[in-house]
Amino acid sequence: MPLDGLEDGKLVHAVLDGSPSARAGIQSRDIIFAINGKPWRNVRLLTFGDNRPSEITAITFVGYQFAVQEVSVRVPPHPYRPLVEIQNEAADVVATRPTIDATPYRNPRDDPDPAFVRLLESLRSRRGWRCR
Repeated sequence: MPLDGLEDGKLVHAVLDGSPSARAGIQSRDIIFAINGKPWRNVRLLTFGDNRPSEITAITFVGYQFAVQEVSVRVPPHPYRPLVEIQNEAADVVATRPTIDATPYRNPRDDPDPAFVRLLESLRSRRGWRCR
């Protein structure tokens, strides 16, 4: 039985190095369920400004935390870049990482090593993520 509001999501296959998503801690195998309060299936267009920062909040399953969290992504203003240039850069990233890790997700809180659990908790608090 799916969790309410988490029926549909999109698996992150790759994150561009240095991108706002990378700086926010989003990694491949995370699953994004909603953007700015809209379920993923209803997100049609994201608009980012070239004069002022844009910010989105993503409801995301963070694989290494094994938790659904709100992740804020702040996108600084960037000068216009042709879409084809961005698509080519993304295609290069995907080409260098052609397959996604198929290892099953594992709840780190089930790990018998308490030091590992403490490490994960400290990483979460340093990044400022909040559990939902």
